[in-house]
Amino acid sequence: MSIGSKVRQYREAKRWSQEDLAVRLDTTQTTISNIESDKNIPNSLLLNKIAKELEVDINDLLMDSSNNIMTNNEFSDHAVAAVNQYNPIFNIQSPELIESILKNQDQITKLIESQNKLIESLLKKG
Repeated sequence: MSIGSKVRQYREAKRWSQEDLAVRLDTTQTTISNIESDKNIPNSLLLNKIAKELEVDINDLLMDSSNNIMTNNEFSDHAVAAVNQYNPIFNIQSPELIESILKNQDQITKLIESQNKLIESLLKKG
């Protein structure tokens, strides 16, 4: 069962509408709807808030009843796999990523230089 299905199940057990849960979480009904329909996966902070509001263990939302997210204060292999399915792993040394970072740094440098010229011209006028 998906995280969204479990959120819906626990929410409905409390006889809350999506709007009721959204208000309790300081979010929108659309966010709750997207989570429950598996269009969005909540980040860890929101997932923790959901578990607290619904008064369920976060393990119940993340895993089947037989698979706990943590055992002896270590993440289980199942938990790591569950998280990784939503978070692609990036090779931080890939040439494409390095090239993109350098390009962004170059653009930032140009923006700063442009900003400095603008400030200088404004100061000269003042």
